[in-house]
Amino acid sequence: MSSALYWFAIYTRSRYEKRVHAYLRDDGVEVYLPLIKRWRIWSDRKKQVDMPLLPSYLFVKTHPGKSTQYFDILNTPGVVRFITFEGMPVAVPEHQIDALKRLNSQGVDMECMTECPPPGSPVKVVQGPMKGFTGEVVTVGKNKKIILRLDTLDKCVTLNIPLAMVEAVGKK
Repeated sequence: MSSALYWFAIYTRSRYEKRVHAYLRDDGVEVYLPLIKRWRIWSDRKKQVDMPLLPSYLFVKTHPGKSTQYFDILNTPGVVRFITFEGMPVAVPEHQIDALKRLNSQGVDMECMTECPPPGSPVKVVQGPMKGFTGEVVTVGKNKKIILRLDTLDKCVTLNIPLAMVEAVGKK
């Protein structure tokens, strides 16, 4: 068996992401839960809370294949399954996890969309904290948003970046 560790996506019970994250972290598993800040309003107060960017998804770094740690992760309370293709867990590329971590740490305004729009114009960010990052443009009313495709999850992440901060890919 390979000693290399890879990132895998796991699916959790609804609203169990933070609990599963804590359980796995306490068990010594390298785990990543991208969180975003959102305002929640109750009848008596308004509060900013951390919400999962990808509801019901967590990322774990473990050995590929059906190792002991794989089964320990599956037996964690709240874990439903690994995201698989033809019965085998699908590794999430390291650069996608690094990009999510970078976006999250820099406080970029993100949201998750359950359905990705059709491919648009590829662009590259030329200014600001996301300089060098590439994505696709989608028109939403008068605004432009950058779309990052997380292919292994069938999800997209939208970033609120001004159009002036991007240029078309291939443009000099």
